[in-house]
Parts: sequence; structure tokens; C-alpha cells
Amino acid sequence: MVFLWVSMSKQRGIADILAVLIVIGITIVAGVALYSMVMGKVSVFGNSAGLGVENAQVTNNMVIITVKNTGTYTFSGVSYTVYSSGSSVLSGSFNVPSGGLAPGQSVSAVQQFPSSNPEIAGNSYTIVITGTYGSGQAYTTSISVIGS
Repeated sequence: MVFLWVSMSKQRGIADILAVLIVIGITIVAGVALYSMVMGKVSVFGNSAGLGVENAQVTNNMVIITVKNTGTYTFSGVSYTVYSSGSSVLSGSFNVPSGGLAPGQSVSAVQQFPSSNPEIAGNSYTIVITGTYGSGQAYTTSISVIGS
């Protein structure tokens, strides 16, 4: 009789372990399903605007700028203003494609400084880039460069 009691005790221990493993498995599956559902909703609301400066130079009395749309919105227009010592010295627009600057696309602009306000080598210039998206919303970024 003692033998029978020990044998049943071992089987019950195995059943408890299997029950715990089944509950853990169900919890993991439910967690993965919930995560997938939430991430699907977040990606719908996770739109963002972003412009990355790939190249910015002030050299030979010219400004050379390349920007890339790093967000999820399409920009209908992108412009820039170059400042020196807090004053605007040059401004212009990028020639965006007819459908706008889509995510992942890049555009470049090259413009000469005006003769009334030429570039000075060694001066610090701040280039402010503004993109328009949606219903008139704006995204702005800036970068500082040294004239050469």
C-alpha cells in the first residue's frame, strides 16, 4: 500500500508540471496575439514627419543642400533659409516631385549667395529646412555648417 501511495504521488507531480506548462503556453500565445494587435493599431497612428539632412555645404559662394524624407508623411513643399550671425542671408525652395516628396525620397538644392552678402570662409552658417505636409502642418530641422 505504501508503494501505491508513492506511485500516485509521482503521477500527480507530473500532471501539475504539465498543467503549469499548458498555462504558460496559453499565456505566451495570448501575449503574442495581443502584441500583434496593439502594434497593428500603433502603426496606423504612428505616422511621423521627418527630414534628414544628407549633405549641407557652404562653399565657393554657394550653398549645397540634400535632404531626405525620413518620416511617413509626403511633403508638398520643402524650403530652406541660411542664417549668418542671426540674420537671413539666403533662402530658397527645393524642387519637389509633382506628387510631393514621398517617404524615402531625397531632393537637392544649389544656390549662389547674393553679391550683396557673399559667403565668408570660416563663418558659421545655420541652415533651417522647413517641410509642409498634411493640411499646412510644418516640420522644421536645422544644421550648422562652416563656410569654406
